[in-house]
Amino acid sequence: MNQTSKLKIFFWFLLAISSALSSTQGSCNTYTQQHIPCLFSRPLFDIKVGYFFFSNPKLRKVYDKGGLDIQLCASYPLWKLTSQWTLHAYGALEYFQRSGRSIHGHQKTSVWSVPMNVGLKPIYTISANMQYYFAIGPRYFYIHQHNHSSYVYKNRSRNGLGFFVNTGFHYFLCDQIVIDIFGEYSYAKIHFRGERSRVYTRTIQMGGFTFGGGIGYDF
Repeated sequence: MNQTSKLKIFFWFLLAISSALSSTQGSCNTYTQQHIPCLFSRPLFDIKVGYFFFSNPKLRKVYDKGGLDIQLCASYPLWKLTSQWTLHAYGALEYFQRSGRSIHGHQKTSVWSVPMNVGLKPIYTISANMQYYFAIGPRYFYIHQHNHSSYVYKNRSRNGLGFFVNTGFHYFLCDQIVIDIFGEYSYAKIHFRGERSRVYTRTIQMGGFTFGGGIGYDF
């Protein structure tokens, strides 16, 4: 799948979310008002799709365009802090893939990663059908790189620990359906060793920024 196709998928996904908001906003007011007591104290599972790009300048030169990022997320209520704040446990499994060319040799390279986030997610109730949230915690990541270069290993894999922080808004629709608009920053430093001295041998930050939307179910 090329870059244009990925961007089209991301665009249509966000458009579908916007359409759902417009078509159900009026009919859902009664539902949310009737379910306020339990609306903010149940587990939530959602699927997010975002646009990811590296925060490291050199990686942005190699992988000059961002791409599709897919996340499966879940949260579970732990403690009602105040009348408006609730603390949740949070977990997410993620996948992203990028392709590009080396800076000097212009040789093809690609990288894919499967990060896993675990942390805490405070949620603030804005209104009967809207919440603000942020989440923070450690991030385990597995990264695989494939290179078409004579100066580095063809296939290299690494794993390690970093951290993440994200923030966003939940909008509750009918039948416990939730729309999620979010932004995320991730930090994941790794060290790739080259076979020769002309390639990177230093530690590099493989994390970055993700912005997007999702749809979920409030159990």
